[in-house]
Amino acid sequence: MILDTNITIKTDSKTKLETQKIFDALGLDIGAAINIFLRQVLIHNGLPFRVELEREKITDDVLKGDDFYGPFDNVKDLMRSLND
Repeated sequence: MILDTNITIKTDSKTKLETQKIFDALGLDIGAAINIFLRQVLIHNGLPFRVELEREKITDDVLKGDDFYGPFDNVKDLMRSLND
């Protein structure tokens, strides 16, 4: 494959230095690593890893807590239980 275009990215120096150590150990340079990433995006038709937002704290509290009882017949009853 002929590499015939450039991509310019910005990152902080710490990230660059730390990732370069890993790439060096793998026998890669940053350009090769980025090309691997781009090819994986094509293979997966999206990011090759999960990208998620943190769940709301209340969701975690509800799932872990002892105050969650159900099943509920409607949203009003669920909300009443959550607020009590």
